[in-house]
Amino acid sequence: MNGLMWHDLQWLLRRTPAKVLKEVVDRKGRLMIAGGCIRACIANEEINDIDLFACNELEAVSVANTLAPDQDRAKNDKGLLPGIHATDNAFTLTNYRPVVQLIHRWTFETPEQCIASFDFTIAQAAVWHDGNAWCSIVGDRFYADLAAKRLIYTSPKRNEEPGGSLLRVLKFYQRGYRIPLDSFGAAIARMVQAVDFSKINNCEAQLAKVLTGLLREVDPNIDPKHIAHLPSESAEAEEATRTNGKTI
Repeated sequence: MNGLMWHDLQWLLRRTPAKVLKEVVDRKGRLMIAGGCIRACIANEEINDIDLFACNELEAVSVANTLAPDQDRAKNDKGLLPGIHATDNAFTLTNYRPVVQLIHRWTFETPEQCIASFDFTIAQAAVWHDGNAWCSIVGDRFYADLAAKRLIYTSPKRNEEPGGSLLRVLKFYQRGYRIPLDSFGAAIARMVQAVDFSKINNCEAQLAKVLTGLLREVDPNIDPKHIAHLPSESAEAEEATRTNGKTI
């Protein structure tokens, strides 16, 4: 594996809030910037959020509290200061631009473990500070696939929402990326594995509902009100009809 090119590393550091960089330096390898923000920075795309990965959940809580906007108030029952939005996956700090997220659902002892967990090669990049200098690592296909705007699915071994990768395919497709059929098939296979076909009874409509339920956005910064998960107008009308006991 290689590292980021010098110019790309410097460009990322210039676009990262100074307080976040200080935390990464002070943690000396226990905190990494990784994933989509690095890809977006190099591709000159808008950075939606900066994902930070810690070596354990306690470290993630500590970093989130250090970066929290209000340091003078009491912590909640989870040990978090006010101004931190907590979900099952991350602690989100909206007082930064871009928004900062401390990922606590997945923690890693090494950068290699971190980038191996990402579902697409264009996200396989991480940056940290070892106490002496800035360090980085990228996957073998990172630069080539990013330059080609090509989505290569990695089939990562991790506990994840089975439909999450397919939602990211849609997001990237809208940005002009393309996905080879074998990678698209592998992402579909990950989601289909979560289906209990014994409860479907060979019904296409039931299968569609199950698959729709697996397509859930897990990033609270992208869809905090879960608007994308609301049923379509036709589904709402169908549900209202059933509720009222009427037929159309």
